[in-house]
Amino acid sequence: MKSFLNRPEHFFLALIAALSVYVIIFMYFQISSYQELVPIERFYNYSRVETPEEITLKPDQIEVPQDAGGEVRNIARDNNDSRKKSKENWSENVQSGAKDPVQSAKDFEKKLFEEAGGAKERERIQKEMEERKKNQTTTQTEKSTNNQSSNSGKSNQYAGDVMVDFSLTGRTAFENNNWHIRNPGYTCGHGSAGTVVVLVSVDKTGRVIGSSIDESRTTNATTCMREQALKYAGISKFNFSDKAPTRQEGYIRYRFVSQ
Repeated sequence: MKSFLNRPEHFFLALIAALSVYVIIFMYFQISSYQELVPIERFYNYSRVETPEEITLKPDQIEVPQDAGGEVRNIARDNNDSRKKSKENWSENVQSGAKDPVQSAKDFEKKLFEEAGGAKERERIQKEMEERKKNQTTTQTEKSTNNQSSNSGKSNQYAGDVMVDFSLTGRTAFENNNWHIRNPGYTCGHGSAGTVVVLVSVDKTGRVIGSSIDESRTTNATTCMREQALKYAGISKFNFSDKAPTRQEGYIRYRFVSQ
């Protein structure tokens, strides 16, 4: 050991040898952990905007709505109305030749009252009679300004598109006034354009006692349009009929118009 220390050249040779081993080990680990970098070409060098192919429609492929280009009247139409159709001289409601619905209601209520088998039932019917009498004294004057027609047109019904149309075999709107088939067509605001068909069940007195949406005939309907259609169908009223079944089925179609 002393002889080794007494010779400095041996010491430096040993130091150089140790450094060489360290360098070799360091290079080995560097080479073994080397990862080759693969250059990736920029994707936008080859990007492009594709223009969709134009589709040409044939005339027989275009569905044109009824009364295309015309206005939709803010009125209701009974699809069982047998009057002739006109766009010039017309009226929303049947003006003559119809049975008095008020008298029919009174006759029907009188019959029910006579057939009632107990005091509670008679009391209930009496209350309904009083309520209907109050409703009959209320004049409904809400009409569209476009619904004015001359006397010469009272025998005709409107021939164009309407916002409400309905069908209940053998029954008409309450008091023969189609206003009672209520119209929610403007209640859903901007961008609401579509059609909702509501199937209704009506009792003898003319009240709507059940309603559901006919999905097969409903188009472009939003949640608001569906809810409003069911709501307004529920408050619609038809004439009384003692000949009608206990539960009569029909429909009301609502057209919503975008504002």
